[in-house]
Amino acid sequence: MTVTLPFSRVGALLDAHRQRTPRKAALVDVERDLSIDFTQLAQLVDALARQMQREGVTRAARVVLAGSEGVEKLLLWLALWRLRAIVCPLDVAFIGAQGAERVFDRIDPAFVLIAQHADAAVLPRSGARVLRFGAWPPRADESSAQLRFTHDAAAPDAPLPANDEPGGLDELAAMCCTSGTTGIPKVVVYDHASYWYNGLDSIELLALGADDRTLEYRSFDWYSAQILSLIPFLQLGSTLCVARRFSRSRFAQWVAAHRVTVSAGVPTVVNLLLEAPIDVRGGELASLRAMTCSTAPLSSVQWARFEAHYGIRVLNLYGSSEAGWMCGNRYALRKFGTVGYPASHLAFSVVDQDGVRCAPGKPGQVVVDGDKLALGMLNDAREIEPIRGAALATRDVASIDADGFVVVSGRMDDLIIRGGVKVLPQEIEDVLLTHPAVRDAVAIGVPDPIYGQEPVCFVVPHDDMHVEIAELVTLCRASLAREKQPRQIRVMRELPRNARGKILRDVLRREWWTFAHTGQP
Repeated sequence: MTVTLPFSRVGALLDAHRQRTPRKAALVDVERDLSIDFTQLAQLVDALARQMQREGVTRAARVVLAGSEGVEKLLLWLALWRLRAIVCPLDVAFIGAQGAERVFDRIDPAFVLIAQHADAAVLPRSGARVLRFGAWPPRADESSAQLRFTHDAAAPDAPLPANDEPGGLDELAAMCCTSGTTGIPKVVVYDHASYWYNGLDSIELLALGADDRTLEYRSFDWYSAQILSLIPFLQLGSTLCVARRFSRSRFAQWVAAHRVTVSAGVPTVVNLLLEAPIDVRGGELASLRAMTCSTAPLSSVQWARFEAHYGIRVLNLYGSSEAGWMCGNRYALRKFGTVGYPASHLAFSVVDQDGVRCAPGKPGQVVVDGDKLALGMLNDAREIEPIRGAALATRDVASIDADGFVVVSGRMDDLIIRGGVKVLPQEIEDVLLTHPAVRDAVAIGVPDPIYGQEPVCFVVPHDDMHVEIAELVTLCRASLAREKQPRQIRVMRELPRNARGKILRDVLRREWWTFAHTGQP
């Protein structure tokens, strides 16, 4: 059933939550065991908004939020939205100096917010005014910080924007960088409609309510973290627990201490928790009813192993920076090896090369359309190239089974075409992962003078385990058609991934080329 809630601005949402549950924990820093209740949150956000207003931040101002994570980042984010400014989260270390320079040139920010003691030299040169912010909770050495996380008792110089103004869904909300594995990151432009409808989809997919306590440890630069955790928290008045990064050694402690009911997840975290399993007999994870898995494909083999050990329901989701959630396993309706049913608030189809809908079970390209898609991409001329308003061809390969569940196979660019036969890398990877010694696996296509391409594979064994290539070859021969059997299998210590867990296939292609031509790793 599609979830509906009327749109409200941030100030109105926080005020409503403060009136309904004034002492309920709103934001929790699980690493430091500190929390802010909804009364304190509303006061802090208004106080920060007034400080920003006095520094010149206005409605529709483009403001880069650089480098910080955790509760401070969320407080600054909410204060910017309280002023109806445009949030531009940016991690310069992640995208590199050249990428940051291009992004700055496109966004043309009016302000940059950076921590008081951070090195501003890493920022590209621009006409933006730099505002330093202090720490939360405040420290004694913050006299030079222009923005402080304190309750502002002084009368505001000017009133903050009214919470009950009509409209708002069509106002620009954010400009975020994609997680592309190569080249200069693209800048995706969102209005509040994109956030609101994707937040409603998160509530539906996870069966979220006001009593849930969600754990998010991914960067809020990621659109996935924003629409999975931040927006539902605002919409429902639930509790959002945050960490600056995932910790395998502290995960169970965080869940137990803060009674986490839903945790964000990615395949890398699933693999880490399987590689060094937590002893579930102590009951530390008893409150955790579900863990999501998104950002990169999740192997059905690892999915089954995780649930068998932990007894925690995994909800495999599928989305993108341009569209938000496109599919998801619902809390009460899911199927292993799939990404669930299409999400609400968009039209979803799988089509062939002629644009005709594919029959059940036949793979094709995912095409989506709807009011929650991003507005567009910001180009070098600082113009928005539209995405919403027309069908978006995602270049993802998927099929819809007879029950309506969607199976995503990978990117069209990742397809291996051997002698005219299309080979899905995940088919080979899932077979390799059934071997008890294999922790991670990836298949790529490499040039072949006769067949055009041949599949080759890279595998990572479990710690302290040895894997025999001959055993993997035998396994593939027994499970795969001849054209899908890998020409070569290589063992690696780790697979190259970007900060968001996506495999860097181009790096592996270079690795294979080097080995094939020199015999050296």
